[in-house]
Amino acid sequence: MVLMTQTLTPIVKLLYKPSKRYMGVNRRSIQHTMANEELRLLACTFNQNSTPSIINLLEVSHPMLRSPICFYIVHLMELLGRSSPILVVHQKGKRSSIHSHHSDHVINAFRLYEQHSRGKVMVHPFTAIAPYATMHDEICNLAFEKRVSMVIIPFHKRWILHGSEECDNPIKAVNFKILKNAPCSVGILVDKGTLSGRNLGSRKPLYSIGMIFVGGPDDREALTYAMRMAEHPKVSLTVIQLVQPHKKSNELDFDIIKRFKMPNIHQKHYLYREEVVKDSVEMINVIKSLENLYELILVGRQHESNSPLFMGLTLWNEYPELGYLGDMLVSSESDWKVSVLVVQQ
Repeated sequence: MVLMTQTLTPIVKLLYKPSKRYMGVNRRSIQHTMANEELRLLACTFNQNSTPSIINLLEVSHPMLRSPICFYIVHLMELLGRSSPILVVHQKGKRSSIHSHHSDHVINAFRLYEQHSRGKVMVHPFTAIAPYATMHDEICNLAFEKRVSMVIIPFHKRWILHGSEECDNPIKAVNFKILKNAPCSVGILVDKGTLSGRNLGSRKPLYSIGMIFVGGPDDREALTYAMRMAEHPKVSLTVIQLVQPHKKSNELDFDIIKRFKMPNIHQKHYLYREEVVKDSVEMINVIKSLENLYELILVGRQHESNSPLFMGLTLWNEYPELGYLGDMLVSSESDWKVSVLVVQQ
């Protein structure tokens, strides 16, 4: 009996692949969500440290009565031993289970934000307890079942006092698997304090967002999300489009840039810049000129590696999960104080 169990276990693991449920289906995205439709987002947190930045990202995503946000927050905890993964649904008015009392602080913070949103945000909290090796399955399955448009995951590196850093490599591995298997768009959130330390309800100046647009599906998704953010009355958005000389614009890229420019041409909170760059050196110089102009920058994750703009950058990619532009903004050689959202459609 023991021999049979030992033989069957690896076979079952080999044959059972939860991601097959949603392989081949069209990935949901913010770009393909109707303007007056409910936006469904799912965010992961490994501890309460990322709670303020996720709540502020949720606020800057501009929930509205005509387009509310249905928000699934999942507190991820490592499962030790050989037990099966546990997904706990937290319902209002019911006491937390013995498995999930560690999530109470996270849940209470999001419940409080839901109350203040006055019907614009519906929060659905979960606790997922699973081994790091299969943690992504819990997220991807939930995103598939709830028809989520984007999964937001925290970067594995965290900046704390005086510029020091904390790394969590198991989280990095989980993030890679979510990027590979998610049935929807994915955003990796890198918070350097300009998101978690900001209150959009205060009388401070507008929250300044930049979006670097090169082209491709990831950039179009990032721009669509940025355009929604820019509808917030306390947000300003600048789109910087990098254009190669003599290269014809992709029709889909042209259309979405036109969608941004046309209704906003005379709006002071919307700015558009076009920068002509012929190679990676000129592109890097343009990006360096943006230092400390914005509190949050959105970029697409994937671009053509054989493009003159990205030639040679593959050799210096410290964080491949962030793509070329995200890596440039976040790498250890950069001392930028800007938070970054890297988007994959």
